[in-house]
Amino acid sequence: MNQWLRRLLPSLVLLALVTFSASYAHAGCGLYEGPVARRMSWQGQLGPTHLLRAAFIEDGDENRSGPTMVGTWKEHWISEGSEGIPDGTEVDAGYSQWHSDGTEINVSGLRAPLTGDVCLGEWIRTGPRTYRMNHFGVSYDSTGVNLVGPARIQQWIVLDAKGDSTSGKFSIDQYDESGNLLAHVQGKVIGTRVTMNTGFEKVE
Repeated sequence: MNQWLRRLLPSLVLLALVTFSASYAHAGCGLYEGPVARRMSWQGQLGPTHLLRAAFIEDGDENRSGPTMVGTWKEHWISEGSEGIPDGTEVDAGYSQWHSDGTEINVSGLRAPLTGDVCLGEWIRTGPRTYRMNHFGVSYDSTGVNLVGPARIQQWIVLDAKGDSTSGKFSIDQYDESGNLLAHVQGKVIGTRVTMNTGFEKVE
């Protein structure tokens, strides 16, 4: 019996080493988390990676610690310091939705649909009630036929303590398809949360 165990022992040791190495390699792969994985909250994660993800993505922490940007908002965009546009001019108004996975969608109320009135973007939390958003729209000329190029819209938002209104800054950079900057608009943005009790409101 002892002789049989002595013959079998090297094989058992080899099997144990292979199993350990395979498990360690899997764990090592799990420690790297690319941009896509950060948004896939359903994907299983190892402990260290999960902690890193929670520090990067604001939605889970935010929902447990107070008011959240997640939801639907009525927004007004007011020009300040934009060349050729008087301060106080409302350059856009509409609705936006901030989703718990860090994505965002905005529908303009002052741009005709054929010129491009929907923007898609991403957002992160930068502080207890502060946020940065980066989104893009596709712009066409007034005929709706000729493509102008991408518009990059950024917002820097502060959520009030009750979680029902926002204020902050925005910038819009309109490019052509070659990357040339065609126009820059900036100013302040204010928002009001849309709830089940929200009734009629003018778009402008």
